[in-house]
Amino acid sequence: MVKAIVKLELLDVVAIKEDLPDANLLAGQVGTIVEVLAPEVYEVEFSDDDGQTYAMLPLHSSQLLQLKYKSTAENTPMSNTIHQYGQGDNVGGDKVGGDKVGGDKVDNSQANNLENAKVSGVIGRDNAQVSNSQFNQNNNANTAEILKLISSMRDTADQFPEDIRDEIIIDIEDVEAEIKKPENQWNKTRLKKSLTALVAAGTAIGVGISGAVDFAHKAIDLGEKVGIEIQLPSGH
Repeated sequence: MVKAIVKLELLDVVAIKEDLPDANLLAGQVGTIVEVLAPEVYEVEFSDDDGQTYAMLPLHSSQLLQLKYKSTAENTPMSNTIHQYGQGDNVGGDKVGGDKVGGDKVDNSQANNLENAKVSGVIGRDNAQVSNSQFNQNNNANTAEILKLISSMRDTADQFPEDIRDEIIIDIEDVEAEIKKPENQWNKTRLKKSLTALVAAGTAIGVGISGAVDFAHKAIDLGEKVGIEIQLPSGH
């Protein structure tokens, strides 16, 4: 049956049927009718995704294919083309539900595999979230222990002689400032320098101050918690 020629109208979306080398256009490129120039002749505008026009030229209706985005009386309702075949439905020649779509059969085992993959993906994501949460909890707990050690060392440092107290407090504050940063931003060189100075101060004062020796051991313990090995000076 010969179909009647579809009359194109202003603002219809069309595609060109053939390459137009002079306009740098290829068959299939989509444009919009922006003006009716004469019977069966239309001004067609071609624009990119940003709305910028890259071509505009007159074209005859024979060169154009009208694009339709809604169903027509000829192709609706879809139920007219659906027939029962066995366990599934045949839509446009492709069995659906039994289960063949676009020529690719999906059996129960494949469906189960897809479902298992989805479940595995969810479980894997949940496990990753749990692991990340546990890591954060452990990291926070370790930081809390470190800050508690620093606080204890500061209390002991308050008993030190005034001539060295300020320097010790500065080293403690330097350590604390680094620890409060994200671990991947710690300046290990600065940490080691400050911790070494704190150990040396604690051992130099010795038994003259209550808790001085313990102060040095706390500085060493602090170094272990941040991954820096600090040792007592020889002879202590």
